[in-house]
Amino acid sequence: MPRIVDWPGRLKEMAAFVGLDEEQFELIRSTAPVVLEHADELTAAVYDNFLKHPGSRKFFLNEKGEVDETRLDRRKHSLARWLRASIDFKLDEDYPIRALATGIVHSHPPVHRAHLGSIPSRFMIGTMSFTQTALAEVLLQEMDDPEAAMRASVAWNKLLMVQMDIMLAGYVTDIPTEPPEGTEEPAEPADLQSAPDTLGTFE
Repeated sequence: MPRIVDWPGRLKEMAAFVGLDEEQFELIRSTAPVVLEHADELTAAVYDNFLKHPGSRKFFLNEKGEVDETRLDRRKHSLARWLRASIDFKLDEDYPIRALATGIVHSHPPVHRAHLGSIPSRFMIGTMSFTQTALAEVLLQEMDDPEAAMRASVAWNKLLMVQMDIMLAGYVTDIPTEPPEGTEEPAEPADLQSAPDTLGTFE
């Protein structure tokens, strides 16, 4: 019988694996003024990149084949919310469920765009890479100390990869391993359908 995945435990495991600790979280929080000041610029760059490439552009077109500006604007706001949430990121019970829900929404298209199919996982990975680069450039340009900017960029990279692991789990189902002896069976996760939309990019 398949085991229930302990998503909060997986999140903590990945954070430990990449070395994302309290010092790294503090570095991320210290970048809040810079990142939030450039949030609109960052989100615009991400979606401008989507629109440059036919494979991702199609997800933002209306029935006439034109860019759906209303939907695009909603997605930009969603990405900005995700940036703010990332600054205040906590290894808690709620966040991995929201991240997983994001992956599932992207990999399982809703009825209104089922004809387009899933958002290819390569675009999810590419978007995260693009965001990492954009953040690094902003930090380097705006922070007085290049070494501090580099350390903050490294912390952000670790955080984004931890999030990426959970999001991609919405595409690929791993076979969970047995928990260590002496640990309790993980609790049933929250209903994914009730997860707030704070991380969405395409949907």
